[in-house]
Amino acid sequence: MVFGIEDGARYPFRGDRTADLFATGGVLGIATAILVQLTLVTAPSPLAAVVGSLAAVPVVALLGYLLRVVERSVRGGDDPPGFRPFAELAWKGCRLSALTVVYAVVPVLVVAVAVAGLRRLPVASADEIGFVGALSLFGISTAVLLVVLSFAYVYPAAVGRLAAGGSLREALGLRSYRSVIGHGSYFIAWTVAALFLAPGWIVLPTALSSATPVGVAAVFAAFYVHVVAARLVGRGYRLAADVDGEEK
Repeated sequence: MVFGIEDGARYPFRGDRTADLFATGGVLGIATAILVQLTLVTAPSPLAAVVGSLAAVPVVALLGYLLRVVERSVRGGDDPPGFRPFAELAWKGCRLSALTVVYAVVPVLVVAVAVAGLRRLPVASADEIGFVGALSLFGISTAVLLVVLSFAYVYPAAVGRLAAGGSLREALGLRSYRSVIGHGSYFIAWTVAALFLAPGWIVLPTALSSATPVGVAAVFAAFYVHVVAARLVGRGYRLAADVDGEEK
């Protein structure tokens, strides 16, 4: 695992395009943050829908780059790819966006139903809830957490399958990568990637809402940890699936 952490942490700084990589990724992230803030400011006017749609453009580009990182890692490449060509990047981003939306449906619905159900309950003290009520709340929250974690664990493997040349339909089905999600290499890669993503998701709200130097720094930090996580996922998928071929 130590090797995995070191490999992932250094990955974005390899090659001779580090400055271009962070500049492009940072600009796309800043553009996303600005458009998200404008969407919130103009809501609920019709202009908010237009601005929100524009925010999808840099998001798709960033997703396309992350998929490109996973592809390069699955094929055995050691250096991060560039953002060009942009047309291909946009296509990759659209594919990953579709996969992400489909995988997010069930967890989002489960969380929404659980939250809506809890909000309908009358406010009561711990004594009024009782042991059975407390046990029920614990069981519901645990079940919701397990569902979310299950989808979060399988989703990167689906991305790996897509990056390995699989179709969107194959990536949505477990059959083609069932052995990967049960492999120790994938589990280690997923765990290390989660360790990097956790602080990245913590600073993400700041990156999207704060028009300050701290917000700008959060944008670059979020981009960095997502590139690292994509590298780790691709490398873990390659080891678990025993993918042939090498790309430098």
